[in-house]
Amino acid sequence: MADDRKQESRRTGRGHLSTIDLLPDDIRIQINDELRERRMTQMEILDSINSMLVARGWSPISKSAFNRYALNFEERVTKMRHAREAANAIVGKLDVDKNTDIGLATTELVKTAVFDRVFNDHDELDVDAINKLALAMQRIEKASADNDKRVSEIRRRAIEEAAEEVEETARQMGQTAEQAQFWREKVLGVR
Repeated sequence: MADDRKQESRRTGRGHLSTIDLLPDDIRIQINDELRERRMTQMEILDSINSMLVARGWSPISKSAFNRYALNFEERVTKMRHAREAANAIVGKLDVDKNTDIGLATTELVKTAVFDRVFNDHDELDVDAINKLALAMQRIEKASADNDKRVSEIRRRAIEEAAEEVEETARQMGQTAEQAQFWREKVLGVR
């Protein structure tokens, strides 16, 4: 249908949906891909999309509507690129192990904070606050790693003591050194 564009709202907030917001998903995705790839001019993209729309029985998109969408799209892509660069710059300075839960959380937290600031139209990115947050997370990660080492050492000592106790008890019960070693290895995993 020519104007069967009464789909659910894809936008939140004020304003009405643009002509392109009302298009089927496959066509909007194609428009976004073409704009991102920059292999065709806007006019070539518009002509191609309008041909598809007319073939489906839809009204063509006007040049002005397409230009507004393309400008808005480019602005969003630029913001995303700047946010990614800022987040990577901050995360790159951190001394965190990105393979730990806290390291991953720190990285994602910094990226989220940067993207939130950039996409909510805050004029300035409070890099100092984000750096302080990242530093606090880095300290938490180090404390967590230190704690893990302490816990591992306590467990190792407890197993060693238990192994010695097993060996001593086995000897008291008249078992050979080989039998005691068997119980040490099989039950406690200590050689």
